[in-house]
Order: sequence, then C-alpha cells, then structure tokens
Amino acid sequence: MKELTEREAFNKAAVYCSRSEHCVSEVCGKLRQWGVTNSDVQQRIIEQLKEEKYIDENRFCHAFVHDKFNFNHWGRQKIAMYLSQKHLPSVYIEEALQEIGDDDSLQAAKKLLEAKLPSVKAENGYELYVKLMRFASSRGIEMDIARRAIRQLVDGVQCNEE
Repeated sequence: MKELTEREAFNKAAVYCSRSEHCVSEVCGKLRQWGVTNSDVQQRIIEQLKEEKYIDENRFCHAFVHDKFNFNHWGRQKIAMYLSQKHLPSVYIEEALQEIGDDDSLQAAKKLLEAKLPSVKAENGYELYVKLMRFASSRGIEMDIARRAIRQLVDGVQCNEE
C-alpha cells in the first residue's frame, strides 16, 4: 500500500468526516489504519480538521446521543459509557445527555419493554420483573426508569426493591 502524504491523509480524513460525525479517537484510528503512524502528523491533521469544523466533539456527542437514543433505543447509561470510551470530555457528554428527559426515557423504556414482554418466559411476577430489569439494564436504561416502566406495563408484579 502506498504511503499517504500528510495532505492526502488530511483530504481522506476530511472526506471521512464529511460523511458523518466522528470524534478525534475515531479519526486517529482511521489515520493509523491508513498508515499514518507518526503522532505529530496525526496531531496536525486533527488540529486542521478541528479548525475547519470537520471535527467538533460537542456536535459529535449531540448527534451520537440523538441517534443511539432514537434509533438504537439505548438508555443514557449505555450512551454515556460508549462516549466515555471514545475519550470525549465529560462536560460534552453530560450536556448532550440532558437532551434526553426523564419522560422521554420512560416512554422509550416502556415501548422497548412492551416489545420484549411477549417473548419473556417467566413462571411468576418476580421472575418476569427480574428478566425485564436485566434486559433494560443491558440497554443502559437507568434502574429507576426501568422500575417505573415495568410497573406501568405489568400489573401485579411483586418484587423486593431494597
């Protein structure tokens, strides 16, 4: 594979960032994948991409939260974990997550759990509650939101909540 010049690498990265939102860690990964291993070159490319607004990590956080909540039906916890793994500033993560209100989370959780409910095999209310809570947790839904959604969906579910 032909080694890219810094200009070619920048242009390729700009096209990559033009197609969809990306954060610095994703672009650095692509640069390494393309054979740009010099960290100084990577840094210069990243800085130029930021200056020219191809990369904006705050904008990325907002887009990521919107997409994962609305299309993948992830909860706030799972979204926050993924954004943290991308080494994004916590202030951007927290600000973007504020777009998801408790009512929105509750409605999304109810819809998700309602779709899951017919496939859950449980012998009693407690077992049903535990299985739904486990499923909600795997989607990153906060415990209190999941608990409220399950209560609203399933009448008579008995559980210990300590």
